[in-house]
Amino acid sequence: MSEVFREVALSWQGDEYHITPSLALLKRIKAKGIHTLNLAQACIQGGADPIDLAVAHKIFLAQAGVTVSEEDSYAFIVGGSQDVIDFQIAFVSAVLPSIDLGKKPTPRPTTGRGRTKKTKT
Repeated sequence: MSEVFREVALSWQGDEYHITPSLALLKRIKAKGIHTLNLAQACIQGGADPIDLAVAHKIFLAQAGVTVSEEDSYAFIVGGSQDVIDFQIAFVSAVLPSIDLGKKPTPRPTTGRGRTKKTKT
């Protein structure tokens, strides 16, 4: 059986941590009353609840072995750095592992630009 989850990188206070999300990790977030799919969708579309993101951030860092308070995670989330966007991408990748947000789709080769050759009858 192949692995479902891919390793993600988390930045915290100048350090980078790598974890491989798991179903157990997502269940810990869900146990806090957070609907992970809705939060992932809000990360993609905009308008994610910063309190829910802070809770998820704290749990992700705990998975990496880092102890952080919810207040510090909240300050990180509302701080507006690029690292927050990277965390949202990591969160979405964990919740929806079949979506690869890190790569652009490979362009299809063009053969005749969709034109069909007309035949005489």
